[in-house]
Amino acid sequence: MLIVSAASAEVKPLSGAVIVVDPGHGGQSYSKSYTGGTRGVNSKITESELNLRVGLELAKILADEGATVHLTRVADHRLSREGSSNTAELHARIDFFEHHGCHFFLSVHHNAGPETATGHTAITKHNAKDDTLYESLAREVNDALAAAVPGPKRKLLKGSYHLTRETTIPGTISEAGFLTNAAYDKLANEPAYAKREATALAAGAVMYWRAHKPALVKMQAAFVAEKVKKPADMNAYTATQLNPDYQKAMAATLAKIAPAGKYDASKVKDYLRAFQQSLPPGGFDIQAAFDGKTIKLTGKAAERKYHDQWIDLLVAMKLYAIANGIELPHKVAAEKP
Repeated sequence: MLIVSAASAEVKPLSGAVIVVDPGHGGQSYSKSYTGGTRGVNSKITESELNLRVGLELAKILADEGATVHLTRVADHRLSREGSSNTAELHARIDFFEHHGCHFFLSVHHNAGPETATGHTAITKHNAKDDTLYESLAREVNDALAAAVPGPKRKLLKGSYHLTRETTIPGTISEAGFLTNAAYDKLANEPAYAKREATALAAGAVMYWRAHKPALVKMQAAFVAEKVKKPADMNAYTATQLNPDYQKAMAATLAKIAPAGKYDASKVKDYLRAFQQSLPPGGFDIQAAFDGKTIKLTGKAAERKYHDQWIDLLVAMKLYAIANGIELPHKVAAEKP
């Protein structure tokens, strides 16, 4: 999704900046694959939901400040295929950063820890030859969060994190507040909180762009020029939204399941029946029901791949409100990121 400031001709604090906002850890409500994240200790809100609330507000604020903003997701879903590895899901975010050739990225996350843990931090790159453009963004974001998140400003984290390790594009991962802390969990669910945190993150982005614009423009231009010389193979992307082969194959499958091209959660039984007809008898013995709010899935999958294909279809139909009670034939060991 692209957000562009309505007054894009006006010179604003972020005019000229191309930024990817990544509401991290999607799909916690339904996925049986890696999504990461935690839950509110009392509210049980998923990190996916809170990340998304803050991320959407952040995208709006950055656009209002003049930036061209791309979002990795605008709803609760993974970025890679259901059943894909930790690495694939993490790297899907990098697909967005590099595909859009952004000046920098902001990945929105929230902490987990002991129930007494408070505060906030941000993650910087561990393997940069020159830390200036990497550590500065993390520091500006962490400083700005002090106005929005209760508790101490913790020191920056610097380690081998996939999102900062595997790309040369500057960016940071914010870790604002501990969802395992009851007080923060309550605060995070107040209606005004998401905008409050997003405003702080945006303030850090503005300070960063102001301080390093010439260097960021130069780096981004070099990156784009290299992409022109050596275009990326988009069919190798793990981000399903950006992968042409995946989108083409999914469109063909959806045309068989819902020829009209309109998807309604109340018709989920019809979609499931059409999907099951393409499988071996008994291969996917599950039931689907819609209670007016959530699609509830129960039953057993003879093979993991049938479950994954079905979930991917629901996500492609943008039917994200899923309570997934399907029993898988075996547990898949988590791959280390």
